[in-house]
Amino acid sequence: MSGSSNKYEISVIIPTYNRSQLLQYTLDSLCLQQIEPWRFEVIVSDDGSSDHTRGMISRYEHMLNLKYVYQEDRGYRVASARNNAIRRSAGNVCLFIDAGVILHVDCVAEHIRFHRTKIYRKSAIGYVYGFDHHQKSNTLLKDLIVPSDPVYSIRQLEKSPQFRDVRDKHYRKYNYKIENLPAPWYYFWTCHVSVSTEDIVKIGLFDEAYDGRWGVEDNDLGIRLYQDDVQICLLRTALSIHYPHFKDQEQRKREGYRNLLYLHHKFNMLETKLCVENYDNGLVDLNEIILKLLQDIP
Repeated sequence: MSGSSNKYEISVIIPTYNRSQLLQYTLDSLCLQQIEPWRFEVIVSDDGSSDHTRGMISRYEHMLNLKYVYQEDRGYRVASARNNAIRRSAGNVCLFIDAGVILHVDCVAEHIRFHRTKIYRKSAIGYVYGFDHHQKSNTLLKDLIVPSDPVYSIRQLEKSPQFRDVRDKHYRKYNYKIENLPAPWYYFWTCHVSVSTEDIVKIGLFDEAYDGRWGVEDNDLGIRLYQDDVQICLLRTALSIHYPHFKDQEQRKREGYRNLLYLHHKFNMLETKLCVENYDNGLVDLNEIILKLLQDIP
């Protein structure tokens, strides 16, 4: 599953559940990547879809090195879905994206380039335009996006500060250098991240105890990478768009909190305690809070 004998430079892993249209946008963007197709594979890991996902992706089998992994529908099990894909992967690197994430034509190549400079062990967080926790301005956002033309769409979104990555305010404060922060894993969201397959296998893949509820399994993975001395970096040149779609925010908030309590119970760190205490405050600057606390310690 990992090592120099891997067939591909990178495995693009996409978990999905009944989102065939969003998944189609993502697969279309992968067909547009400006690198040779033999350099990467795409693994769609289906968490029990009942729509026409399987039939839709069959149209891409001659355009992409495509694998389809299916697990029966037993509720929300995205950690298991990703792990199933990792076990089937034949890439030196795993690039995790969500269904509905549209990649710039140079995005996969940027991740490959990043991981080729192997001065130290590192993982990459890609930049995601249009990601909005509160689903504001979705109509306007959709009007600016042409799914078949990611380059044009990103150029349009770059003109509007409201459509920057929701983490961008924090990124700019730290001059886009997050690797030396006390909690870079706070920004480690698997809508768009890449990790060496060897590193993710070493730390034990995603924790499937998060299955059944939305959220936090990606931060858990980020913490374990960080604790294993893998640098977590922002790859600002790996650009993507999060295509807007409905999310049940209240349900996600409830489930995310329960998973966050599990995260804190598991790691029992000051950082995870602060995450729990600030949960209702949205995307707080956790690293600033930690740095100030550290300054106050005599």
